[in-house]
Amino acid sequence: MIKRYFTLLILVHLFSSCSETNTKQLAILKNTAKNDSILIWIEEIKNPKSSELQKTTILKKAYQYALNANSDSLKSKYFSTLSENLYLTGDSTLFRKINKLAISLNQKQNDSLSIGNRYWDLALFFNKYFVKDSAYYSYSEAQKVFENSKEIQLSGRMYLSMANIQAQIKDYVGSESTITRAIERFKSINDNNYLYKSYNALGISLGGLGDTEKSQAYYNEALYYLKQETFDKEQEATIINNIGVIFRNNKQYKKAIENFRVVLKTDSIEIKNPDLYAKALSNLASSKLYDRDTLGVRKLLLEAIKLKSSMNNTSSLAGSYFNYAEYKAFAHDTLAAITNAKIAEELSLKSDNNERLLEVWPFLAIVEKKNAPNYFQKYIQLDDSLQKEERKIQNKFARIRFETDEFIAENVELETEKEVLSKQKQIWIGIAVGFFLLGLSVYIIINQRAKNQKLRFDQQQQANNQEIFNLMLMQKQKVDEVKRLEQKRISEELHDGVLGKMLGARMVLTGLNKRATEEAIQEKSKALGSLQEIEHEIRSISHELSHSAYQKINNFTDSIESLLSGGNKNIKTIFNYNEDESWDSLEGTIKINVYRIIQETFQNAIKHANCTIFEITFYRTDDVFNVIMNDNGRGFNINKGKKGIGIRNITSRINKLNGTYNVDSVEGKGTTISLQIPVNKNLNNTTDNNTQYKNV
Repeated sequence: MIKRYFTLLILVHLFSSCSETNTKQLAILKNTAKNDSILIWIEEIKNPKSSELQKTTILKKAYQYALNANSDSLKSKYFSTLSENLYLTGDSTLFRKINKLAISLNQKQNDSLSIGNRYWDLALFFNKYFVKDSAYYSYSEAQKVFENSKEIQLSGRMYLSMANIQAQIKDYVGSESTITRAIERFKSINDNNYLYKSYNALGISLGGLGDTEKSQAYYNEALYYLKQETFDKEQEATIINNIGVIFRNNKQYKKAIENFRVVLKTDSIEIKNPDLYAKALSNLASSKLYDRDTLGVRKLLLEAIKLKSSMNNTSSLAGSYFNYAEYKAFAHDTLAAITNAKIAEELSLKSDNNERLLEVWPFLAIVEKKNAPNYFQKYIQLDDSLQKEERKIQNKFARIRFETDEFIAENVELETEKEVLSKQKQIWIGIAVGFFLLGLSVYIIINQRAKNQKLRFDQQQQANNQEIFNLMLMQKQKVDEVKRLEQKRISEELHDGVLGKMLGARMVLTGLNKRATEEAIQEKSKALGSLQEIEHEIRSISHELSHSAYQKINNFTDSIESLLSGGNKNIKTIFNYNEDESWDSLEGTIKINVYRIIQETFQNAIKHANCTIFEITFYRTDDVFNVIMNDNGRGFNINKGKKGIGIRNITSRINKLNGTYNVDSVEGKGTTISLQIPVNKNLNNTTDNNTQYKNV
């Protein structure tokens, strides 16, 4: 009875409350209903049973509903909810409107966390449509917001996403730097889960750079942090599979096979993660094939193909068909090898898997010789276009990183200013006597004047430095213009003169090749093949010179890097040079002769040395340009036999430059060739030994 009476009193009190309170409660209920409506529409849009027309209609309805909200606060919540849930919808134009409004409204509300999340939504949207530079920029904007808001984990996650995009375009150096920033943040909050993911990403980046030891070390770090928390065996298997790939790419096939077998033995991996299971099958098969152990390879590949086909994993399926083509070629079944390679080509084109195409086309050129020129032409065009696009995107990323670094510096400066102001406030509170106030004021005035004088001096000095820099830049531009014109002229002469004559000669040989005897046809085919190789080399030189005539980015060191990257992919190449030196200011005769000597030495290493590492080092001592080339091949006895044509060519070219050279080789321990070339003093020399190491 008492409880009923007490309840009745409460009800009477509620109904007798003022009208203003009732109005606020009704408004809250109304707002909740509206918010629920937005969420209901979102669920309908996400429903796989809804048609695209229904989804579009509902999305437009939700957009208008949010647009008509009666306050900016409600609008910001509605558009934020829509942006967070609808970045994967088909109407990309409407999503961009929603996302832009969400960012703008949240900026008015000073909701930093929501602003960062909206940039995150935008980054995910661009990732869906493979617009990598825009996705990278959006992640960068989100990272700056989260960093400024002290959201350490979210800031690190944005860095990790940025690094993954950099790795996708082969900017492995930039990716490594970005991941390092992410790791700093995750370590500060002891986030083992994202430390595991970061070190796994570092392993991928270092693997891309060809640094096998560091890559494996980072994968082991990833395993360490993974095991600090409760973990899934699938995650461990993923890292073990990555380590296996590193071993396979480094030709340590038996270790690779061990790792892939561990992955396949992971409990229920074929059910829990069929994609990883299928990849491990292909990886195991290819490793056994490269190790010349074909037992069970066919069964593994066919099982991987069947599983990937069922998952409609087109890109990965292309890799399995390519491995199957390699297996057929190894078994001397050329027709089956061509058939499966063409399936891999078709799947690669369908899934835009350019990396796989760069493997398939050279393979087809070997097994289907009649179409070899066509495949090599495709390969060259794709490789050139990918390099241009990757450099373009890398330059964009560099500009974004520069702006991000400036932002971080500004934040550090702002924090420093805040600390100074806080200390000044404490000093002012502690001063009670006017005498001390007056003395402090005098001190501040004098100190400020000194700072102002120093600031004016620094500004004047900066202006002078800028003027000097502009003069140097103008001079360099004039020199570069002359170089480009000369390169263009040489390119045109090569292409229109020599190459035209060789093409005519090849046409004559092609006609002769149709004649009678089989022996005559074979001999003419050999001559035709040799002529095609020379034609290909001249065309490459022509294209490189023509390209550098219109692009400012290629220089002497770029030419060396291109030469190394175009060699045997089974040979790891290293190029060491001080990037602060102005190598382009070397005389033209020095550059072309050094380039030809390196080309000759590199080709000899590929053909005769049977090496796995080829290294080049540039450095200066006083007025001498030093070049060291060494490999870890079979070597030779320099005291035996006659000098080969390669040594004679080096001798001829080095004599033209008034230089000297030395050959040091021991059988079984490799060969080292060093050049000493006198140069003019106009080559810039710095005291900063900032040497760049390039693995191709």
